[in-house]
Amino acid sequence: MPPEIVLQNVRHAVRQFGQMFGGNPVGDNSEITAALNGKNPKQINFIDPSAGMRLNAKGELIDAWDTPYFFHQLSATDMEIHSAGPDRKLWTSDDLITK
Repeated sequence: MPPEIVLQNVRHAVRQFGQMFGGNPVGDNSEITAALNGKNPKQINFIDPSAGMRLNAKGELIDAWDTPYFFHQLSATDMEIHSAGPDRKLWTSDDLITK
């Protein structure tokens, strides 16, 4: 599955969580992933492996290059999600970003 589509699927999972609970999951990648993976008041799993969503051994959502996504909380309901892209370094020209 193309990395851009997987990133959009992660964004969709975060939005579904936000709609259900009135705000986005918060914390670092592993805390956000845990909340999306059922560690929430209704124990709902928003992570769909068939949508390309993958976890590493640390329980973090990772991109196509096995790099953890960076979640940047803009507000209670708005979040940027960054993939480091093929160079596996954040904040370079090949990064993939969605809100």
